[in-house]
Amino acid sequence: MELNGPSRKRIKLESTQDSCNFSTFFRSLQPYIGSFRINVEQFLSQHAVAVTGGSNSRGLKMWCKRFFFQKSGRGMSDRPVVMLEILEEDVQFVPENRIHCRNCAVVGWGRHPVSAKRYHFLIQNNQDQSNRQLVLTYVEKPECWEDSDHLLHGVVHSNGFGHLVRINGIQGGSRFLTGSDLMGFWDCLCKVLGVRKVSVMDVSKKHEMEYRLLHAIIYGHPWYSKWDYIFGKGSFGLTFNIYKNALRKLSTEPLSLLFSNVRSPQSNLQNTIASYQFLSDKNLDTVRDLFRFISDILGRQRQEGKTKSFAQKHGSVKCLWSDDELRNSFDRMLQVLHAVSEEKWVSWKILKGATSRSIGSPKLVDYCLKHLAGKRKDGKTVVARPNEESHFIEYRLEAVQKDSHSAPEAQKYQPSREQILSDLLYLYKELLNPQTMHAYKPESRLQAARHAAIRLLDSKHLIKHYDQAHDIILTDSYVRRTCYIQVDDADEDPVCPPEILTLPISATGEDIKNEASKAFKETYLFYGKFEAEDLVELEETNSGSRKDVLIRGRCKEKIAKYKMERGIEKWTVNCACGEIDDDGEMMIICDVCHVWRHIRCSQIDEMFVPKKYVCSLCLSATRK
Repeated sequence: MELNGPSRKRIKLESTQDSCNFSTFFRSLQPYIGSFRINVEQFLSQHAVAVTGGSNSRGLKMWCKRFFFQKSGRGMSDRPVVMLEILEEDVQFVPENRIHCRNCAVVGWGRHPVSAKRYHFLIQNNQDQSNRQLVLTYVEKPECWEDSDHLLHGVVHSNGFGHLVRINGIQGGSRFLTGSDLMGFWDCLCKVLGVRKVSVMDVSKKHEMEYRLLHAIIYGHPWYSKWDYIFGKGSFGLTFNIYKNALRKLSTEPLSLLFSNVRSPQSNLQNTIASYQFLSDKNLDTVRDLFRFISDILGRQRQEGKTKSFAQKHGSVKCLWSDDELRNSFDRMLQVLHAVSEEKWVSWKILKGATSRSIGSPKLVDYCLKHLAGKRKDGKTVVARPNEESHFIEYRLEAVQKDSHSAPEAQKYQPSREQILSDLLYLYKELLNPQTMHAYKPESRLQAARHAAIRLLDSKHLIKHYDQAHDIILTDSYVRRTCYIQVDDADEDPVCPPEILTLPISATGEDIKNEASKAFKETYLFYGKFEAEDLVELEETNSGSRKDVLIRGRCKEKIAKYKMERGIEKWTVNCACGEIDDDGEMMIICDVCHVWRHIRCSQIDEMFVPKKYVCSLCLSATRK
């Protein structure tokens, strides 16, 4: 789609335009009671500003809504501007290569008819906020509004089915909006406008790690589940049960099995795990325990600052010993350190071995080791640090500075954030990443762990079902009807979602038929000439809140290219993994049977895809 006029145009909003609170605006609005295509028009007319003064393209309209963002604890003067841009795309005017929706095709909505309009909701990352003026950028190609640097990009079809295309928080380049801020905003927007379903492709990374894998191991679900996004459609034939079993398998792997060969010198992996087991006041028994603890450390460090040792931060274990027992135990450890020269560091493992017999209780020994930093003896204080090679905590006594009544904060052990992130990435590669893991023994256990990790990564497509919620409150004057469509002259017609109509309670059958006909004609280009003929009352829903109706009719004219969001081409998918449709993964077609299969399942390197390919079934048939 080409836009007329200059390729870049700046338009200033009048200073009188109302600015609304980014965090609370949509939460304060009552959800509209109509369908999305009606609701969005009402919202734009009531709350947004139509962009004028520039040359709008045929088939493209634009609005904007100005917000201010106020972080908790900041003053009224520190309120950066956030501009929401809404672009209405009339599909009948777009180029041929933009008619169909790839996102619908891979998430399972590919057989829906092509919607008449698409609404893009954008928050750019290049807004000029120095003087709280809007900078709107008109561009010649739509790829520019689909820039990967946008903080938010969501698109909703006129039938209410949408896709969250992009979220970029602080790590994605945002200066003040976090990913959670943006998700909360988007979620409330969808509820208010009556969006029906939204898909998202979870492919985000953090610190070189696949976040959908890491987050699932730590918390048992994807990050988007905080906003009720659930498993939508797995790649490579993945089902939800397979996903759950894979998650349980990998997250509950016992760490003890990584230490089975006690006679061999400890590896770097074992030392790293042991160092975090030492820091924790709770037992770290499984892979999930380990990654959850490290995640908690990073979270507390980010929120509270580096003011306490990690042993102090992570939980508060009730002390089970008397003051005398603790004092005697600390004294024994201090005696060992005092016997060593000041330049020499003593690892916690050696110190534990030297004091275990005299102290007695292993738990008491561990407790004292975790709280030893900062203790004093004969004008000296205990300092702790991590050994760069072994990752073990080391101690030594150092002279106390004059006029110091407590151990200097810098002397108290706390691994740096950089060290923790480095350890996290290392553990991720060793224990979670299927391409690099090799810690699990024997080979059968390694292959099982690797397979589980691959299946977790195959879960990319998540969906939120807004239409299953019951937030809309109707007065006694209105009633809702779910309308299905049946075209009598249909020949492999698309799978058309029902339309939800909100009607006066006095509406007659003829009124319902007329409104349903109008709804389908306005929503889908394929049914632009649809004429309703009959109305059939179906059974009442379980809740009794609305009745389903079937609208039968004819369509005088159908334009084939608008038949399905997946496109007009026909293909056959029959892969060894069980997939029978396009799932967005790379596939190759057999030159003999013309059936599509995943290149991964066909054991083909995606970097070396052959120009001609014959599947194993056709090869076997040829040999016979």
